[in-house]
Amino acid sequence: MMTLLRKLFWVALFLVFTLGFVTLFDHGFVTTRQFTQDAKSEANDLAALVRPIKRPPDKSDELPTK
Repeated sequence: MMTLLRKLFWVALFLVFTLGFVTLFDHGFVTTRQFTQDAKSEANDLAALVRPIKRPPDKSDELPTK
């Protein structure tokens, strides 16, 4: 159980540092306030990658009937 917690901690830490690295080098080294706004923007972009796309149903979505 402790090994699982340790792995989850390291994965979470890796994700936090990766987000910080991407924010710093993508948006530049600026003030703390600007960093937090840019980090929120990057987090929203990351969430948009895993969010399902909403689209109207298509004819091809229907199951064929016998």
